[in-house]
Amino acid sequence: MIDGIIKYSFDFKLSKPLDEIDFFDIEFTRERLFALGLIGVTKNGVGYGNISRRVNRDSFVITGTQTGHLKNLNATHYSLVEEYNDKDFYLKSIGAIEPSSEALTHGTIYNLSEDIGAVIHIHSKALWRFMLSNNYLKTNRVEYGSIEMIDEVNRIFKNIEPLSNSKFVMAGHEEGIMTFGKTLGQAELVLFNILGSFLKKLNS
Repeated sequence: MIDGIIKYSFDFKLSKPLDEIDFFDIEFTRERLFALGLIGVTKNGVGYGNISRRVNRDSFVITGTQTGHLKNLNATHYSLVEEYNDKDFYLKSIGAIEPSSEALTHGTIYNLSEDIGAVIHIHSKALWRFMLSNNYLKTNRVEYGSIEMIDEVNRIFKNIEPLSNSKFVMAGHEEGIMTFGKTLGQAELVLFNILGSFLKKLNS
């Protein structure tokens, strides 16, 4: 399957763009990560990186599919996931754009704990290799956005309180890293702590 293509079963209803209040905090975080190259587009033109924030128990706002090349997003670039079921590999959303191809993985993370309020997915080959070689939580080598990835997320957190170790590396999705937290700020801090550990080791 081609990267950037939605793989799960979903219902999408094209609607008016979301209200700015639904995504403005995500956009602030995304701007910082885009500036660092942690969200962007490959040389082949495939966008990478996505961010979401929980709205209520069963819904969340997420960046739209293939928006990684854009420095700034607006209301037409965000989608509201109204319903998701990782067991049935199903997702329902509305907005002016389809949700990210990683949306169901985000939903699986939200299902780990009702206290999780935000999820960040970035790409960095250097951080990815660092995490794989330094005993961070990791999935097995399965495809991104697949039902196997959902199974892997549930596996690695089966006996762990998720917010006690809110990060993992996707071994089968080159460069892929996920962090999460009670808030967007916490999810971003987890990511920057990984970056800090990487730089410390690099300079030691």
